[in-house]
Amino acid sequence: MRLRPTRLRRAARAACHLSLALTLSYICPAHASARQRDAPDESRRRYTIQGQVTLPDGRPAANALVKLTGTLGVNREALANDAGRYEFAELPAGSYQLEARSPTGGNPAFGSVETHTTHTATNSLTANIAMRAEAVKTSGPKPAVVSAADAGQKVPPQARKAFEEGVKFRGSNDPAKALASFTQAIELYPAYYQALAARADIHLSRRQLTEAAADFDRALKSNPRYGAALRGAGYCKLVRGQFAEAVEYFDKAVVAEPESARSFLLLGMANFELDRREQAKLALQQALKIDAAQSVRARLYLANIHAREGQFRRAADELRTYLEAAPSDPEAAELRKVEALWRARPDGQ
Repeated sequence: MRLRPTRLRRAARAACHLSLALTLSYICPAHASARQRDAPDESRRRYTIQGQVTLPDGRPAANALVKLTGTLGVNREALANDAGRYEFAELPAGSYQLEARSPTGGNPAFGSVETHTTHTATNSLTANIAMRAEAVKTSGPKPAVVSAADAGQKVPPQARKAFEEGVKFRGSNDPAKALASFTQAIELYPAYYQALAARADIHLSRRQLTEAAADFDRALKSNPRYGAALRGAGYCKLVRGQFAEAVEYFDKAVVAEPESARSFLLLGMANFELDRREQAKLALQQALKIDAAQSVRARLYLANIHAREGQFRRAADELRTYLEAAPSDPEAAELRKVEALWRARPDGQ
């Protein structure tokens, strides 16, 4: 039975923090589009990341501690063997950051590297980590945590002042003045990636996608690991239907900001559009785990995934949970009709 598309399509709109929406249609497995049926299912594909850790003098870092942080909350640790080699197996697709520290008792050394599963045509990636000597810590008050990119910025005082004013205007719901302040900050310091990302958000709120994408790209040229810009650039790709590219940006965004529910929500949305169901579910569930209230729309996507898989009872339950959390949704009446239709369908059909 095919569900009527008209208002039901509008009822399933998935909202996100950038004030734009993507339309999500309710699709039963028997009526999936040709693109979804024919697309390769990579949800179960697993990868191995391996490599060698070396000390600052080039020798193998035996027993070095290697930490892996990746997409969808994947966090693992391993000790390098006597030859300095490590391996992480059975990893889902995505972006990963690896950090290595020298064994306890030796001279302190640290190294890191990033990789992405798109960098290989097979299921195996090599990521070697060359450590460098760490400065010995001295006693005294602990300094504030500042990223390398932030520390390397030489923002003129006037530019910083303009940016801070923009933040205040944005907080008081005055986007026109905020836009002017952010633009002034950028004119005074063109590499000001925080101001570029903030201005891009305002462009998005005005549906100026081209201008927003350009600002996000400029921000990433100054700081390729800036979470807000990675998330924003990915969203621009998502809106344009470039779902695979969007996933790459969101993969990096969740590594940069592992506590960002918004980034995980968007990652789930993009994977949903590619019919990567397992990856979408993991991302959406992580968004709900971090901030259930902010990520409530994730339940609409989860409901649709369950319906695509013929699990109509689970789909209806997920939809009911959403309606309980968002009873004032303007499409609530239509969503209740969908819930009733799903509850009337036996699982597996």
